[in-house]
Amino acid sequence: MGEMLENQALRADTRLLVVAPGDLFGVHRKLVAVALLLLLAHTGAMALKYYAGNDTAFGLVPLFDFYEERNVPTYFSSLNLLLTAALLYAIARLAAQGGKHQGHAWRILAGGFLFMSIDECADLRMILSKLAKSVAGAQLEAVPLLTVAWTVPVALLLLVLAAYFIPFLLRLKPVYMVHFTLAGAAFVFAAIGFETIEGRHVALTHGVRDVAFMLMVTAEETLEIFSILYFQYFLLRYLNEYHRNVYLRLSY
Repeated sequence: MGEMLENQALRADTRLLVVAPGDLFGVHRKLVAVALLLLLAHTGAMALKYYAGNDTAFGLVPLFDFYEERNVPTYFSSLNLLLTAALLYAIARLAAQGGKHQGHAWRILAGGFLFMSIDECADLRMILSKLAKSVAGAQLEAVPLLTVAWTVPVALLLLVLAAYFIPFLLRLKPVYMVHFTLAGAAFVFAAIGFETIEGRHVALTHGVRDVAFMLMVTAEETLEIFSILYFQYFLLRYLNEYHRNVYLRLSY
């Protein structure tokens, strides 16, 4: 996001895209529609794979499979996380301009979503898993119910961040405190909770990715996508309530 233009006349400039916070609700509705279409496409792909016995269908199955990487759902999620990071950074800039000390918390959130956006495409979690295994070794394997190594350091980091963000959340208006917390809890449960359950299932079935496994993957990815969209909606409401007369200017 570029500079924030507050109560100023906007010059006509073909190199600028100027958007009011309220206008972004229309964009958000389109993102929800795309997410629903992706869920429908994934469901169709899984029907072809598990019931019609067609693992490729001219490449359409891996193209929309939620479990696969570097396909349409992956890029959608990555761009959606990047958009969320941009919204958070815009709010951080506005908070800093207003002299509010919450700006640091908004920036940390923006940085976290930027990292998740990169991870969605680059699969940094696998690097973290290898690093955790090389450092902890057998001690890591002794952790109860642990099936995916990267969840341990991430869970520890989330505990630290939760302690940091509790005062920040308590300073927010109750509606935002509740919905931000619910969105975050849903995303964490999907990303770590479902990942652990899936890993356990794969271990019990000796690596077989059956229908039950794919249903878990579908639930995980669906919850991740829609928890982010849910979070975005209340971010837009926050912007529209506290910065209604501010315009976001994107330079290109």
